[in-house]
Amino acid sequence: MMKAERWTSLHRVLMAVMIFTLVATVLPAEAKNYRLKFQMAWHTQHPQYKAYQEFIKIVKEKTDGQLKFTVFPASQLIGRNEALDGLKNGTIDMLASCGAYYHGMVPEGDVDWLPYISLDNREKFWDYMNKTGEGKEGEFHDIIADSYLEKANAVWLTNVICGSSGIIGRGETAYDTVASLKNIKLRAAGGVSTRVAKAWGACPVTMATGEIYPALQRGTVDALIFYAYGLKDYKFFEVAKTFSKPPVFTWADDLWINQQAFERLPEHLQTALKEAAHEWGRWASVTYWPRYEEENEKWCQERKVKFVTMDPENIKKSKEMLKEVWDWYANESPGCKRLVELAKEEQKKWSAGM
Repeated sequence: MMKAERWTSLHRVLMAVMIFTLVATVLPAEAKNYRLKFQMAWHTQHPQYKAYQEFIKIVKEKTDGQLKFTVFPASQLIGRNEALDGLKNGTIDMLASCGAYYHGMVPEGDVDWLPYISLDNREKFWDYMNKTGEGKEGEFHDIIADSYLEKANAVWLTNVICGSSGIIGRGETAYDTVASLKNIKLRAAGGVSTRVAKAWGACPVTMATGEIYPALQRGTVDALIFYAYGLKDYKFFEVAKTFSKPPVFTWADDLWINQQAFERLPEHLQTALKEAAHEWGRWASVTYWPRYEEENEKWCQERKVKFVTMDPENIKKSKEMLKEVWDWYANESPGCKRLVELAKEEQKKWSAGM
């Protein structure tokens, strides 16, 4: 009787082990979650920070919540100018900022800041810049992506063509001809914008964004190369009542992930992140920002800001004067030279309606 009871007990244990093994084999293991330290250059009220909330939403949907972010807005962890180095070293996992800030490190990355490169062709230019493929099909994209990988240890996920940079005039003065720009004190933020100011014959003045409002009040500057949304978001409309179009350039935002942080993700999450970035980048460039700028212009006009446009002859003159900025950029590296060649070829196709 005791033997039978022991056998029955042993049989029950064996059956329990078999059932547990079967259940463990059939039921999927709980999906592992991943969290990335994500720094943005933008404060929480900035329109681009708000656009990134849509990106985070898309990532959540595409990864079933497996990929999460700890977000640090307004360059909280690392100063803006050092942030790409921080990404390179793995201090942060992801970065949203402007390629123009890191021209000295990866000059190929701010090609989208060249004057008039996306004028009237925002959608076409974004598609061209983000197009991948074999051979010449994706060459433009690959030069940029390979440069970031080699020089910054960063996987370039996408860019966003954001706010239009035109000329904000102090008081009621409108700068809608090339001649009107000569010898004026023109605030420029450095890099491409300072070279643009010099090419026009203006006197570039460099100052932090926080110093602009009092400079406009005092007449330290006559005008700014600045984004139209600055009239509203920085309250420049109170002391500056004109904005001259077309935008000489459109500032662009970029999104990167540290290479090792990317490689630590499972393949399906890598794919989902890339897809989310591409989908969101196009939406932000083609839908979100044009809509935001349209609403901003209407808001400014209601507050007596006058939007003026250079006539075709002056636009032509301006383009001729700013060729030297393109030449400067082409001389920065072999990659920059090739990007300029490819961009000019593509612009000819757009002009021909191709």
